[in-house]
Amino acid sequence: MGNRLRQFRNERRWRQRDLADQVEVLSRRVLNETLSVTERTISRWEGGETPSLPAQRVLAAVFDCTPDDLGFPAPAPGLAVVNGFAPGDSSPVRGSDGFDAFELVARLTHSDASDATLSLLARRVDRLCRDYPVRRADDLLVEARRWLDRTLAMAERRLTLAQHRETLVQAGWLSALVSCLTYDTGDVVGAETWREATEQLGRETGHAELIGWAFEIAAWMALTSGRPSDAADYAAAGEEIDGTSCVSVQLAAQSARALALMGDRAGAEAAMARGQARLAHLPAPVDPDHHFVIDPAKADFYAVDVYRMLDMRQAAAEYAHRVIDYCERPDGSIRAPMRRSEAMMSLGALAARNGELDEAVAHGLSALGDPRKCLPSLLTVARDLDDELRKHRQVPVVRRWSDALEVVRAPLALDS
Repeated sequence: MGNRLRQFRNERRWRQRDLADQVEVLSRRVLNETLSVTERTISRWEGGETPSLPAQRVLAAVFDCTPDDLGFPAPAPGLAVVNGFAPGDSSPVRGSDGFDAFELVARLTHSDASDATLSLLARRVDRLCRDYPVRRADDLLVEARRWLDRTLAMAERRLTLAQHRETLVQAGWLSALVSCLTYDTGDVVGAETWREATEQLGRETGHAELIGWAFEIAAWMALTSGRPSDAADYAAAGEEIDGTSCVSVQLAAQSARALALMGDRAGAEAAMARGQARLAHLPAPVDPDHHFVIDPAKADFYAVDVYRMLDMRQAAAEYAHRVIDYCERPDGSIRAPMRRSEAMMSLGALAARNGELDEAVAHGLSALGDPRKCLPSLLTVARDLDDELRKHRQVPVVRRWSDALEVVRAPLALDS
């Protein structure tokens, strides 16, 4: 029994604390009372201790199965009737508390939404996440918010337990996307609010990857606001929660960037190696343009930042050119404009360090010119270029750069 319960929990990627929370919440619906369950209780059950029959009923409802599926021993006939089970059956019946278990089953399995509706929602969320690299942030944000409102409204309808969880998971992905888009437009407070919502939805559904992305977004925002120590802490916390899915690769990349910014070359390279090792064990993504997946091309993009911060100029330039080659299609269209812009900006910073002012400014202006950009992220790299050019302010080409940079910065200055 213990192994079956642990197996069901692990399949949902829940911690023992997550399962305990689910039991407490659902017991109010199943039993009309709250079962107080701790991680220690779950550990005992998984170790072989048989839960009480009311607890078995709640566990069966949590996993949308029968007590037999979980491997619980059949109760004695007299005890079964008292606790709401018919002899020789796993189905609840009316017990001494007057609880109509058949009505419970009907409630748990009846839904006002079809599986086709949920499938359509999942496809739409996937499409929005794949649009992230190329659509204007303000435009995509409007549509993502609209779909998030619809999804949250759907969660208020009568759904099966599985459908309710799936709806909240999709709301979590939309919330993560809205957080990123809000940050792209320079609204730091709004982005943090949606990031917190993503983390809460991840915890509510026991979805470790969603929680991991909430920490990844926190690390990204900390990095681009000049708080590398906080970014490293967020990345480490996220890796503890999810160390196997694609978000773990991105968390390792954010850790590498934070450590590089703090001058810890050994730590940064170790984090990069950790991320590469995890990436090697992941299947190739069906659509690498999806914002919440990672592939070797995206890993190259993060390597540019790490090597630029460590002033490893040759490696940084090689990876920047590799990123640009990936982003520029043969027909001249741009696959990932934000990646291309930041790689171009890095090349500008590297050229400025080498005293090549014309080339530095050309790269910088090209990076600023793309309409699809994450302002906080791009301006973080632009700061490196601007620092290198500051001592050449009187040179006409550098003044041209300074003027262009002020135009891009202006919306953020007005917001603040």
